[in-house]
Amino acid sequence: MQHRIFLVPPHGDPEDGRVHWERRHGDLFTATPGLLGYRQNRPVAEEWARGTARFCSETWFADRDAERRAYSSAYYRDVVTPDEVSFLDRDAAWSAAVVGGSGKPDPAGGVRVLWFDDSPPPGARWHPLELSRPVPPPGRGTRVYTALVAEAAEALSLTRGAEGAALVCRPVTFAAPSPKWSPR
Repeated sequence: MQHRIFLVPPHGDPEDGRVHWERRHGDLFTATPGLLGYRQNRPVAEEWARGTARFCSETWFADRDAERRAYSSAYYRDVVTPDEVSFLDRDAAWSAAVVGGSGKPDPAGGVRVLWFDDSPPPGARWHPLELSRPVPPPGRGTRVYTALVAEAAEALSLTRGAEGAALVCRPVTFAAPSPKWSPR
């Protein structure tokens, strides 16, 4: 399974981009050939208000070759890319393949914290994901730690002072085109 995580800053008006991403982009993206799963990690309002929010998503493909075919497909080139250009700063995008770790618990409900740094703060049950490349600055290392908490206030207190190295979000997993897929 090829699991990848993306972080992309907004292009243009962040609020317009957020609304478009949440209401339109997911439906376009899930029609990408070969895609087995797609999750948007939607930053909470406080992240957008303080200007630290980035678009964060995860994809699942059968393998690396299926992922390459998807991103070189006519559909991705002609439909998805122009849509992304309208609200994402694609030149500043970062992604990494997830090469180890479960990222459990499955983010069904609650608020997810993604910690893009060597060691997360105490106060949550963290689950590491090993990455194929280092996280973007100001983060460090080749892991992202995930935790699921009940409330946004609790998540935001965990990330206080970690501007840019953490993201507090509500995960939304889109219906998978294949009935065999489930997020891991």
